[in-house]
Amino acid sequence: MNGIKILLFGAAADRAGTRETVLPVEEEVALGDLWPVLAGRYPKLAEMQHNLAFAVNGEYARMEDRVSSGDEVAVLPPVSGG
Repeated sequence: MNGIKILLFGAAADRAGTRETVLPVEEEVALGDLWPVLAGRYPKLAEMQHNLAFAVNGEYARMEDRVSSGDEVAVLPPVSGG
């Protein structure tokens, strides 16, 4: 199956009810184009949109960065503490 592996951490995983999923893609897309699909699949996650950071293959990424099948995207919630 072609797809991008999505790893969810902390509160993002709690809201989604899962720590991992795969979003099918046929071609390269902007990271930001994945968000509506992910938020549609996990509506409680949508509430966190403006507080999340993303990493692609272990490197922090911006919404305009490109991803393709086989990539791994981490969804990272804000971290608090000292």
